[in-house]
This record gives sequence, C-alpha cells and structure tokens, in this order.
Amino acid sequence: MRTLSFLISLSFLVVSCGQQEPEVTEMPLQPETVEVVPNAEAEMFVSGMTCVMSCKGAIEKSLNTHEGVASVVIVFEDSVATVSFDSTLVSAEELANVVGSVAGGGLYKATLLTE
Repeated sequence: MRTLSFLISLSFLVVSCGQQEPEVTEMPLQPETVEVVPNAEAEMFVSGMTCVMSCKGAIEKSLNTHEGVASVVIVFEDSVATVSFDSTLVSAEELANVVGSVAGGGLYKATLLTE
C-alpha cells in the first residue's frame, strides 16, 4: 500500500513539474506625456538652497513633474528660479508652494519676484 501511494505521489509530481507555465509578457507602462503650452512665466527667489546637485536638482525635479509646468531654469548663484507654465493649469503661487514642499517641506522657501 505504501509503495502504491508513493508511486501515485511521484507520478503527480512528475506530471505537474513537466507542465510549462504560460508565458506572461508584461508591457511597461508608459507615462502619458502631455504637451504643455506655456502662456506665463514666474520668477522666484528660492531661499535654503545650499548645494547645486541635491538642492537645485530636487527643486527642478519637483517643479518639472508638476502639472502645467513647461520648463524650469534655476540659477543657483542668484537663488532665482524661472518657471514657464500654463496658467490655466497652475498658478505662480501654487508653484511657489511646490518649492516649499520639496523634501517634506521646511527646507526651501520661494518668494515670487514676477508673474
């Protein structure tokens, strides 16, 4: 009886291991790119930037990924950011708040110079 149970178990094991799993092809998700047509520009003084790579880079990344932003230029030496954006999607005040919320908030403060 033990031999019969062993043979049945062994045959199930061989049969189940011999089957191929269906191949699953995953398509990488492409983020939808929307062309932003800038119709406004805001210049802001950014306080709190202490380094070019981390500080400037983090602020640029946050602004560039925000809805309605077409381009960001930050002159580190002057602590000035110039943001081209679509004013129907985002306001200059909102962009200043984005700068203030970078890295959890409290590190940087943006003061609008022009709109």
